[in-house]
Amino acid sequence: MFVRVKSTPNSPRRSVQVVESSRTGERVSQRIVRHMGIALDAEEESKLRAMAEEFISRSLTERLNEGALFDSAAVRRVGRPPRQTLASVAAPSEVRLADVTEVARRVEGPHEVLGGLFDYLHFDQILGARGTAMLRDLVVARVMAPASKRGSAAELDQHYGRSYPLDRLYRLYRLMDALHMRLDRLKQIVLQATASLRGGAAQVMLFDVTTLYFESVDADTLRAFGYSKDQKYHCTQVVLALATDEDGLPIGYELFPGNTAEVKTLLACMQRWQHSLKVSKVSFVADRALCSRANLAALEAAPWSYVVAMPLRRSLKAAEQAQVLQTTLAAPCEVEGELLWVREFDWQGRRLIVTYSSKRAHKDRADRQALLDRLASKLGPGQRVDNSTGEIEPAKPNAQKLITNSGYLRYIEQADTGGAFVLDEDKIANDAAWDGLHAIVTNERTVSARELLARNRRLWVIEESFRTLKHGLAVRPIYHFKPERVAAHIGLCYLAFALTRHAQQRIKLAQTAMSVERIRAVLHGVQASILEHKTTRAKYRLPSAFGHDAARIYKAFGLKRNLDVEVDRS
Repeated sequence: MFVRVKSTPNSPRRSVQVVESSRTGERVSQRIVRHMGIALDAEEESKLRAMAEEFISRSLTERLNEGALFDSAAVRRVGRPPRQTLASVAAPSEVRLADVTEVARRVEGPHEVLGGLFDYLHFDQILGARGTAMLRDLVVARVMAPASKRGSAAELDQHYGRSYPLDRLYRLYRLMDALHMRLDRLKQIVLQATASLRGGAAQVMLFDVTTLYFESVDADTLRAFGYSKDQKYHCTQVVLALATDEDGLPIGYELFPGNTAEVKTLLACMQRWQHSLKVSKVSFVADRALCSRANLAALEAAPWSYVVAMPLRRSLKAAEQAQVLQTTLAAPCEVEGELLWVREFDWQGRRLIVTYSSKRAHKDRADRQALLDRLASKLGPGQRVDNSTGEIEPAKPNAQKLITNSGYLRYIEQADTGGAFVLDEDKIANDAAWDGLHAIVTNERTVSARELLARNRRLWVIEESFRTLKHGLAVRPIYHFKPERVAAHIGLCYLAFALTRHAQQRIKLAQTAMSVERIRAVLHGVQASILEHKTTRAKYRLPSAFGHDAARIYKAFGLKRNLDVEVDRS
């Protein structure tokens, strides 16, 4: 065995391998015994070479010891049976069905497909050689059956034939500590994987923010109380900012204390990503919660182009609002199959694009009517009788229940006499004037309004990404309490999210779109029975039936499923 280093033209990447030569007659062939990793510089190559030399030394020593131990005359004299070799095991064709029994059922699809993709995307370079296999197992288990670290260990042992005894569970947590130290590298590798699939840097960045809660009320430098998007106001939380491309492939993420205002996350993310992830010029797309003068100015200084949804009534002055409402000339524009009426304005040197949609107007009216119906039930009957005088007076609902809801305050006012609350028809009419209107602000001058509006509508992709993280991968609730473990847990879930997104994209490119749930179900069905011979105790692998969807997934990844009955070598 010897060490071989293979290089790629026009690339600094060098592959370090352990290779063994064998001779058959006059023909000499070589096979790769172990792929040690990819080196990006001389220092990494030196380390991988040292690991390869150590692997060769250990392998040769094990071979020597095996021969001395099992072939010695001393062992044979004490009556120890000779070591069973692969050659001494009966071939599957020679074994009767009555002589074997099933001892295990192994799920093979996830590791063959997702585990292979994990290595293909170079996620195996995040940690060292000793931690990579465990990290791969945890990420695959998170995709297939999200659970606690202990639950993942039990899942891997029960269904995948990968043993993680409870008395060694501490290794999983030590792995998380090591992962926390390599989070920056994790983000860089995920970004490189996205750029590699797209053939270059992302042109569009979708950005949004969510909250992740803990089953705890203990606060610290990271866990804090704040506005919860999960309506878990009684729990501490952290704030997660996520960026993807227009297909949902991850670009980067950042973690903030739970009391961080959503509008302040953008500047922090830009500063970190420009230095650590080297994100350069990109078209930034965000929802109205990120629209502020400071954020827009920072994006222009980056310089990044942007398309940000704009809250008209909050951002425009009274005169500007009147101009928007009074301007009637509009051009029709079809965006993703919906007819919109588009008007453009100049707002502080930027393009303000205002659209009207009858579909949105119908929804706005329905939402307002539902709010008014709930408000009417809180106000109660519009009048009551004073028992002392017999006069009819306005009802006086509990004011405290109303003033705590800003939605109700939009439509009510307090009467001059008696302190009763009544509906304000002027407020209702003013609100109705904005029905169906939506606006975006941008510094793009050469791109058409239709394309900019289409970019803004792609924000559903990142909203769906949050649903995948929260529900599909169970990133929350979080049960860790150390900030380092919290950050590592979210990094692990981000890695699982990246793996699922790349799997979906590759399957989609093969003309077979599948949801995460469908991929999970199909891969779980790719199994094999492990049969044991009743007499020799030899084990055989019997593959399960291979369905049509499974065949399409394997084809999308260029894999071929081994459907032959064979001696189990694991």
